[in-house]
Order: sequence, then C-alpha cells, then structure tokens
Amino acid sequence: MTVPDDARSPRPGVAPELARPRRRRLVVALVLGLVVVAGFLVATRAPDPWGDVGGDVLYAVATYLLVVLVLARARPLVAGALALGWCWTVEALQATGLATAVNDAVPPAAWLLGSTFAVRDLVCYLVGVALACLVDTWAGARSATPRRPGRSG
Repeated sequence: MTVPDDARSPRPGVAPELARPRRRRLVVALVLGLVVVAGFLVATRAPDPWGDVGGDVLYAVATYLLVVLVLARARPLVAGALALGWCWTVEALQATGLATAVNDAVPPAAWLLGSTFAVRDLVCYLVGVALACLVDTWAGARSATPRRPGRSG
C-alpha cells in the first residue's frame, strides 16, 4: 500500500521535502557557498562573453538559493518568481543610474547591483532561475520518493 505524501508529512497538506526546513536550509547554504565561489571564479577568470553570461546565470542561481534559505518552505515556482523579480528589478535599476550612484558610494555593491543595463542579462537571469527551479523540483521529488529496501539511491 502506498502512503500519500500528506500522510507522511508532519503537517498535512505540505509535501515531505517542504516539511524539513532545517535540513533544507543546511543543504541550500552549502550549495549557495559553492555557487558564490563558482560565480566569483567565472566572473573574474573566464573570458567574455562567457564570464559575463556565466556570472549572470550564477547570480540568478544564488538569488534563488537565498530566497529558499529565507523561505525554506517555499515551492520552487514561488521561490523562482521572487528570485527572478529581484534579478530583473536590479537590472532595471541599472538603467536608471541608481545602481551607479550606490556603486560609487559603496564599491563592493557592484557585485550585487551590477553596473550597466543589458537585455542579455535578463535572459541569463531567466535561464539561471529556471535551472535552479528544475534542480530544486527534481531534488524535492527524489527525496520524497519512498525507497524500497535493498535499493540504493
């Protein structure tokens, strides 16, 4: 007999993978650290346009992970919408000159706010968030799948 996901969850109506926010936050924090390191390496060492594109995609993934870190019970599409909204808002601010003013006052802010508006960045953010959503959905489905005795992974 198969037990429905809701019956295994300590909170009815919540999928099991979303019912374990502490473990989820730990995994997300570790992955976020790796993504940030990868983002710095790609953005500073890869030749353009690959460094720029890769950095933008990883920025979007890191933003998604930050949303999930704060809202561990958020479903992937909700986290993705919030992350994409943030990324696109930051990109739009670059077109206004506000990002430049903040970057002039606080130079390290350029790592978060960027410097110049580019339509390509909007697409890179969409790709990064979509990839993060897909991986999160896959990982959640994989962790919610009951394992049969004697079978690994």
